[in-house]
Amino acid sequence: MKIINHKYDLAKNIDKVKVQYGEKPSVLTDQLLELRGELFSYFGEALFNDLKDSEEQFVAWGKKNGQLAVQYEVPLDMALNSTRYYRIVLWDFIRNEINNEKFSVETVLKAASIIDPLLDETVHSFSVAYVENNNRVLGLAREAIEELSVPVVRLTRSVAVLPLVGTIDTHRSKLIMETSLQKCTELQIEHLFIDLSGVPVIDTMVAHNLFKVINSLKLLGVKVTLSGMRPELAQTVVSLGISFEGFSIAGNLYQELEAMGIAQHTK
Repeated sequence: MKIINHKYDLAKNIDKVKVQYGEKPSVLTDQLLELRGELFSYFGEALFNDLKDSEEQFVAWGKKNGQLAVQYEVPLDMALNSTRYYRIVLWDFIRNEINNEKFSVETVLKAASIIDPLLDETVHSFSVAYVENNNRVLGLAREAIEELSVPVVRLTRSVAVLPLVGTIDTHRSKLIMETSLQKCTELQIEHLFIDLSGVPVIDTMVAHNLFKVINSLKLLGVKVTLSGMRPELAQTVVSLGISFEGFSIAGNLYQELEAMGIAQHTK
């Protein structure tokens, strides 16, 4: 019970220990003091309560404070480093109590078997909050990159261009299929130019998928023109036995657009 009664004193001692280790003390707001005191209170309760109930409390505390650390953009290494001070402060307090009360070795070992695993569980759940946040941010970034990697750009009311740049793997070819069909339908595109001049290499599987995209667009009534096709890609297409029927090929996108009257006019 003494841990619970002294929880705020223990919370304040964390900054004293930080200073001893050459770190700057935290700005001890009422919120921070309450959060620290809450954890020390859980430690005091854990020595007497059911272990399962205590685990749930520590996991909830770790997750809640991990989310707060993410919200205030506290670096993970700095946040995790601060958890060791809870262990130091708590065991300093227990050591003093052992000397004063003459606790048995068995009692001390039992306390250690409860306190240390619970603190480790807290650190784990604290870290999970960072992992979940990073996964969310990476997911949003991936979605943004994928959207930018298949840009259907409208040139006129019914004409658009899909400039492809970089390597096209199986995942991206599937994305090209989904996005081009969706965008051409939304924008009511009648003629789509797929420019491949920025694509260095296309393997046989991707070439096959690319022509599946063309056939699907044809079913929607969209005329397709391939431009910037490299000789290597043309050889791959021929080796696959893919027919060039149903779509046109342009060596240069600019010249093709100029022939259609879609070009920049200078005064």
